[in-house]
Amino acid sequence: MTEYKLNIGEVVVSKQPAVYTCMGLGSCVGLFLQDRQTGVSGGAHIFLPNANHTLTDGFHYSVASAMDELLKQFQEHGSSLQNLRAKISGGASVLANVYDTGTGNVNRVKEALVAKRVYIAAADVGGKHCRTARFCSRSGEMTIVYRETQECKIY
Repeated sequence: MTEYKLNIGEVVVSKQPAVYTCMGLGSCVGLFLQDRQTGVSGGAHIFLPNANHTLTDGFHYSVASAMDELLKQFQEHGSSLQNLRAKISGGASVLANVYDTGTGNVNRVKEALVAKRVYIAAADVGGKHCRTARFCSRSGEMTIVYRETQECKIY
């Protein structure tokens, strides 16, 4: 099975069974999508809630950019938006600042998924601790491990 370690701004979609990992999710959001009919799956490591920047390096840092790229690739692989299920993680408030990027990321991701009518099957979001999220397309499980406590959750 292919394994993808998604760095900030990376978006990957695969027709083959795969494992997607987003390490050190603080305010970032790990978004994992799966089409259970076609077997296509994908993931994104999202950094910013807003698209107030110019994309010049091939990375998809904002919610809108990452979502657009994910959905485009899913459709290119023959998926229908009606068949997609999403699992999300991250969006913690790890830095004491007025911007609360984590909450903004989570809200924008959820809004985008709802607007596209993508079913949100699981979410492990918010809090104050960093986590690593791992999604296995074969089982459909998202595993979360919190860095500080080593607590593990499976969705």
